[in-house]
Amino acid sequence: MNENLGSIICQRRQAKKLTQEEFASRLGVTPQAISKWERGNGLPDISFISGICSILGISADTLLGIQSSIAENSDITAENEIKNNLAAEPLVLEFGEHFIPCIVTGLKEGYLKDFINEKRVELASRTGMLMPLLRFKDNLELGKNSYRILSYDKELFACNVDNIDNDTYKLLITQVMETCQDNYHTIINKHIVKLMVGNIKEKFPGAADGLVPEKISYLQLERKLQEIIKHGGTIRDLIHILEEMEEDYFKKTCSCSLYPDIV
Repeated sequence: MNENLGSIICQRRQAKKLTQEEFASRLGVTPQAISKWERGNGLPDISFISGICSILGISADTLLGIQSSIAENSDITAENEIKNNLAAEPLVLEFGEHFIPCIVTGLKEGYLKDFINEKRVELASRTGMLMPLLRFKDNLELGKNSYRILSYDKELFACNVDNIDNDTYKLLITQVMETCQDNYHTIINKHIVKLMVGNIKEKFPGAADGLVPEKISYLQLERKLQEIIKHGGTIRDLIHILEEMEEDYFKKTCSCSLYPDIV
């Protein structure tokens, strides 16, 4: 147990490019304690488990080795790569070779992420749509100046760019946002709906408490939002959408209680 846990901590720490000193500082322990754990000469106190998982970006099950390995050599980096490709994702930007410097530099410097957040705020304030996390993926099989936008492995948009410079990322992200809006009825999923409902519960207590998912499932709400979007409506007024669904729920409930023998 000690050695397995220590190995997981060590591999994850190195994958995050953290030194033992940096990791120890963020966790609030000494570098000697980190070294001791990684060598299998001791275990962290249970009070540190949450912090370790948060810093290393893993679940407690993964840290404690509870879940089974999906790679023959139990290599964590390999397992992460497998997991990243295991399920189709809601929004992916694939790009050819000539886009790589632009994307990598933008991500490293942070201004690309800032622009994505800016566009995400713009989309939400205008339409009520929450753009899902965008995955970047280089694809050397594409043309060097080509890129495409995928949703659940389905190509939604493809284009070739003549001139690529350090600001080309703005063109790509703007197109991603427009494509997301145009295809949102197929992109939205239960995870996104749960985040939207969580926001409503936080900002407007009582608007959805005891309603979602207790009486209305996330899937039911997802289907409702899909229908609204398909017919050109807006989902920004989520509070009244929920109220309408709550009213329909109680009408059906009352109808069933009045006529219990009707199937």
